[in-house]
Amino acid sequence: MATEKITLANGQKILTLKELLRPGLRAVFVGLNPSQVSVSLGHYWQGRHGIRRWALLREFGVTPPLPPGAEDDAAFDLGFGFCDLVRRPSRTSKELNNEELQAAAVDLLFRLSVTGDHPLIVFTYMKARKCAERHVSESGYRIHQMPGPYAPSKKVHAMMEQLQKLLSSDLPTSE
Repeated sequence: MATEKITLANGQKILTLKELLRPGLRAVFVGLNPSQVSVSLGHYWQGRHGIRRWALLREFGVTPPLPPGAEDDAAFDLGFGFCDLVRRPSRTSKELNNEELQAAAVDLLFRLSVTGDHPLIVFTYMKARKCAERHVSESGYRIHQMPGPYAPSKKVHAMMEQLQKLLSSDLPTSE
């Protein structure tokens, strides 16, 4: 299982997903925070919205078919990293407070520094992007947004085709 115990700024100890970050990644998928389902299973994107994301990546050729329930580990071997803006799991994003979100935006850059370079940052939720975009882009990262779970089909196709292009481009990933 890819979980770890961490201590939050308020001293609370929690079980959360272990971040899948290392040098040489093509892209890092950044979620808002882990779902309790994902933490209990020890893998990213195991809830209903996450399963849909795996299907999109497969459908648009970003990844090949991956082993169900351990897609993140297989994708990590292919050069895709995973982390969340806020590390604390919750049932819904409404449980996150503004102070927590603001602090997480700065903390995200520190956590991304372990990559040693500037992989493409792919936000999986607009709320995460809105909180962290300024910090991330000012630090030289390229940014992309995955479609939301209820996005219209035309928008899904456009956003996923753009992701395909960004990942297949020979653009440098660092300044």
